[in-house]
Amino acid sequence: MAILKVAQLGHPVLRKKAEPVAPEQIASAELQAFIADMIETNDEYNGAGLAAPQVHRSLQIIVVGSSRRAVEGGDEEDSIPLITLINPKLSDFSAEMEEDWEGCLSVGDLWGRVRRARAATVTGLDRDGKPATIKAEGFLARVFQHEIDHLHGKVFLDRMSDFSSLSFRREFQRFHELYE
Repeated sequence: MAILKVAQLGHPVLRKKAEPVAPEQIASAELQAFIADMIETNDEYNGAGLAAPQVHRSLQIIVVGSSRRAVEGGDEEDSIPLITLINPKLSDFSAEMEEDWEGCLSVGDLWGRVRRARAATVTGLDRDGKPATIKAEGFLARVFQHEIDHLHGKVFLDRMSDFSSLSFRREFQRFHELYE
């Protein structure tokens, strides 16, 4: 396994629509090794999730959660299991929306408030190529929406309606209560 280089905002791979993965490719040693590397990379940078375009591969693959610990600074309710989805699709968005803080491994140390659906259903194929359906709420729904945005060439900054909350992580950690 290896820790992969994370693409930073400005790299064209982050603005490109990712290609679907053929189901017959899922069991290949090469794709399984890539998924393992994505998981290790997400863990190394303590991410809540990672999309393949973020590590320079324009494929519809996401990993969310962490194989070794809860997301840093997250509440117990923010802990999510390790999930790998291939060719994921979102549907059944809730009418209820929530605005909350987001950051991104591909956007350096910037954080900002983003409005997203409180709940959504995610379908796709799991790491074994079997169909998977997840009804996600709260933080998990937010992470799925964030990571699937990457598969469509979007970053969280594209979803922000008000940039007054945009801040560097260090300053956010010092002064976040002022933004609440």
